[in-house]
Amino acid sequence: MLRILPRPQIDADAWNTCVTASPHRITYGFSWYLDIVLPAPGWKWVGLVIMNEAGGYQAVMPIPLRRKSIAGITYEWVVHQPLFCHFLAVFSRDPELDSRPFFQLMNQQFRYGSVVNLSQKPANTTSFDTLRVLTTHTLDLSVNYERIYQNYTYDRKVNLRRALRMNWVIVDSTNPDPLLNLFRENHADTISGGVADWAYEMLRNLTNELNQRGLATLRYATRDGRIEAGALFVQEGNRVIYLFNAASEIGRKGNARTLLIDQMIREKAGGHYLEGEPCLFDFESPGKQSIRRFYQSFGAVEEPFWTMHWSRLTKLERLAQRIRNVIKKAPVTT
Repeated sequence: MLRILPRPQIDADAWNTCVTASPHRITYGFSWYLDIVLPAPGWKWVGLVIMNEAGGYQAVMPIPLRRKSIAGITYEWVVHQPLFCHFLAVFSRDPELDSRPFFQLMNQQFRYGSVVNLSQKPANTTSFDTLRVLTTHTLDLSVNYERIYQNYTYDRKVNLRRALRMNWVIVDSTNPDPLLNLFRENHADTISGGVADWAYEMLRNLTNELNQRGLATLRYATRDGRIEAGALFVQEGNRVIYLFNAASEIGRKGNARTLLIDQMIREKAGGHYLEGEPCLFDFESPGKQSIRRFYQSFGAVEEPFWTMHWSRLTKLERLAQRIRNVIKKAPVTT
């Protein structure tokens, strides 16, 4: 029987054991990871759970929730994908499990789905107002580095050689603050609406937890004792995720991030983390085409996932929402 459980009622050990046993296993699905990327009071998560006869969890699906204003009238919990959580899934011990009841219950229980990304395509697409396929980019790490390097584009090879001539000093660290400062000083202004302080604090907490669990590799590229670029990689199971990065103008012009990525690929190439499964480097590709082309230049290929939205707002709420959107888009005059 499929049940919906609030977070306090979820057995974390049973949940994480189920995620680990699933063919859709990924770092984002573990309870401790969800606890950090969905911080109270504005965020929380609940679980859809099928229990087995022994009292363990046979299949689970996390539902990320954010407390939002609906059309400027009421506040309620809506389904919303959190930061640093590219997509989720129905995690099951049974690869043949019918996932439709999970999607149906999610849709029935929550009348507004702002955005949710999942690695499985729902079989019943009529439950959602919009359903689109998106892609991340992944690189097969089960082959040796020489074979991977052969698939780098000509420009990527040239820029890697340029980076090597810069004589970057690469240092490992457990301190995320320089990375956060690099992002705040060099990238935050390009984000529509800016970046809230809680997002930096959440990434700091996440990095510290990943470090404690031995899952993080945080590296900086330095010149003359100054940090000019940084990258946070996360490895759990058969996937290495390029979770976060930032660079100064010097770091960008010096191709420091190309070097950081190439160094990680070189170290992990030829690995066999889980028997019978491919080892992948996941670039966590965004929608911006210039960044996607950069990741493709390493020979990465597209891996699909699905994003969906639905709404059962009343006519009054829909009208208020449209009016509010028009007001927000209206130019400011003085």
